[in-house]
Amino acid sequence: MKRTLLLFLFASITFSALYAQDVDYVISDPKKERKEFKKPTVSDSTLIPNPDYTSYFLNATAYTLKKKNIRLSGTDIIFIKGSYGLTDNTMVSVNLSIFGTATASIKQQINLSKSVKVGISGTGGLILFLPGDSLTQSNDTTMYMGGGQAMVTLGDKQDNITAGTGVYYIHSDYDLFGNGKKSFIINTIYIGFQKQLSKKLYVMAEGMYFINYQIFTGAIGIKLVMGDRITLNFGLMPFGWNTPGTNRTEVLPIAIPLISFRMLLGKK
Repeated sequence: MKRTLLLFLFASITFSALYAQDVDYVISDPKKERKEFKKPTVSDSTLIPNPDYTSYFLNATAYTLKKKNIRLSGTDIIFIKGSYGLTDNTMVSVNLSIFGTATASIKQQINLSKSVKVGISGTGGLILFLPGDSLTQSNDTTMYMGGGQAMVTLGDKQDNITAGTGVYYIHSDYDLFGNGKKSFIINTIYIGFQKQLSKKLYVMAEGMYFINYQIFTGAIGIKLVMGDRITLNFGLMPFGWNTPGTNRTEVLPIAIPLISFRMLLGKK
C-alpha cells in the first residue's frame, strides 16, 4: 500500500517539480464593443498580457516571463510556484508543496522565428518528504531530483502546440519500485496544445509518458482569463501505468480533477 501511494505521489509531484510554466497572449480590449470575436494581431494598440502563457496544465511551453514580471501559481491547494523574469528570455522559479517539495529551476527561451520557440530548463531540489511514524517504526522518506528538459513550441501566443522531453536523476532513501535500487533515472516525453475559443476562453489538452517506467497521464480542460492578470484552469487528469512482468495496463477508475490559478504581478 505504501509503495502504491508513493508511486502515485512520485508521479504527481514530478509533474509539478519538473516543469516551470508564460509569452504575452493578447486579447481584445474589453471596452471596445464588437459583435463578433476577432482574434487580435500585433498591430492592436491595446494588448492585455495573459498571465498563463508559459505552460499548459502539467507541462511547459518554450516561453518565459518577460523581464521583471512575477507570477504566482497554484494547483489543487497542493502546489505553489513563484516565478520571476530575469530577462525577456530567462526566468527562474521556486516550487513548494504540502509533500515537502522544495525545488528551484531556470529556463531559457530561444527565438528561432516569430512562430517557433525553443526552451531549455534545469531543475533540482527536494521533491518529496514524508515524515516517519514512531508507532509503526517507519523512517522518514525523502526524494531528491536533478535534471533538465527541452521543448519546442510552434504557433502564436493564443494557439500553439508544444513537444518536449526531459531526463532526471532521482535519489530516494526508500525502495520505491521494489527492485532494491534507491537511485534511478527517468525519461519523459510530452505533447500539449491550446486553442483560443473566444476573448477569454481557451481549451487545452496534453499527454505525458514516463518512458522507462511505463507511466502515462494527460490532461484536458479549459482556461478562463479573469481581468487582465489572472487565469483559472479547470481540467481532468487520467493516470495509469503498465505493470512489469504481466504487461497489464492499470488505470485509476476516475480522472483526477485539476483546478489551478495563475496570477501575474510586477511590471506590465
